[in-house]
Amino acid sequence: LLTYNIQVGISTSAYRHYLTRSWQHFLPHAQRQTNLVKIASLLEAYDVVALQEVDGGSLRTGFVNQVEFLAKTAGFPFWYQQLNRNFGPIAQHSNGLLSRFCPLSVEEYPLPSLIPGRGVIVAKYGDEKDPIVLVILHLSLSSAAQKAQLSFVKKLID
Repeated sequence: LLTYNIQVGISTSAYRHYLTRSWQHFLPHAQRQTNLVKIASLLEAYDVVALQEVDGGSLRTGFVNQVEFLAKTAGFPFWYQQLNRNFGPIAQHSNGLLSRFCPLSVEEYPLPSLIPGRGVIVAKYGDEKDPIVLVILHLSLSSAAQKAQLSFVKKLID
């Protein structure tokens, strides 16, 4: 099991890159596809992968659905994309699930937040009466929002 925030395929290795490479969150760049291939190579060793900060296929990614691309490149037969913020052709902010096993069910929910755009994926595996429940989410930055979001997720799990 792996959880991976891929930052839309942007390569960052120093704090200054969050500023100097921030334009890559909005516009395409040549290195992104190379980074996705490297990420897919890493993912091949896992059976289930939770993805955060993926793009569903917009201008900034050259209209590549990153969840689908990673699933196909890394050999995952099951994938699921949750679109959280839809900026049309500009950006498709999403969470994703890659799995070598077909889940019993996959549901998605919006997380509570002052600014809409965060979500949670709930995937169930195994026995229908006593499933393994996998919860994939990307929390907001503020402490107050995180508390509300985790309270919401706790209710889902209960």
